[in-house]
Amino acid sequence: MVLIPAGSFLMGDANTASLNAQPPHMVTLSAYCMDPTEVTVAAYRGCTSCTAPTAGTTNNYGNWGVTGRDNHPVNYVDWNQARAYCQSRGGDLPTEAQWEYAARGPDGRIYPWGNAVPASQLCWSGDVPSRTSTCPVQSYPSGNSPFGLFDMAGNVFEWTRDFFAGYTPTAVSDPTGPTSGTNRVLRGGSWFDSSASASYVRAAFRVVFTPTIRSNGVGFRCARGAI
Repeated sequence: MVLIPAGSFLMGDANTASLNAQPPHMVTLSAYCMDPTEVTVAAYRGCTSCTAPTAGTTNNYGNWGVTGRDNHPVNYVDWNQARAYCQSRGGDLPTEAQWEYAARGPDGRIYPWGNAVPASQLCWSGDVPSRTSTCPVQSYPSGNSPFGLFDMAGNVFEWTRDFFAGYTPTAVSDPTGPTSGTNRVLRGGSWFDSSASASYVRAAFRVVFTPTIRSNGVGFRCARGAI
């Protein structure tokens, strides 16, 4: 894992394309660690206590059980499957705040790589319109976050630990989201997003899904406290 040092940042996005991410507010985080890549098919297979994703085929764009996809992110995993995997490693899913800080750092950048509009820095359909699958992790180092994390935009949306709730302007420290709710939050955009949906790969953009959903564009990475 990569150590993310303690720090403060302005979480959220005043851009009108990110209505769920308003208002921006100051967040302070303790140091923590986070996976440098999305959890791969090979890594997920190594969890003997984890349940299998929906079987992947070339028709539904799943990666599980597909030859040559071991280094692609595992997809078709719901929130409970993702969290169970992270906990089997002694960690957990990242909180929303941890995810966003790891993606954009303290300098307020719009995307993990900076403020330049997305083009060829990520695995998405904005640069390869005929794309029909995820990409192997670490394929786009030019899109790395300030802390060196890969694929924080594109490839697959990533589950976070938090229930969804609207933001308030109040400054907070180490937020963990609401204690109850219906929907969970995903971050980061996916391989099937196109230039028409470039707002989805903004570091602050939030997508809300029921925790039972499984999709070809949804995966995860893990976090834990700093040692």
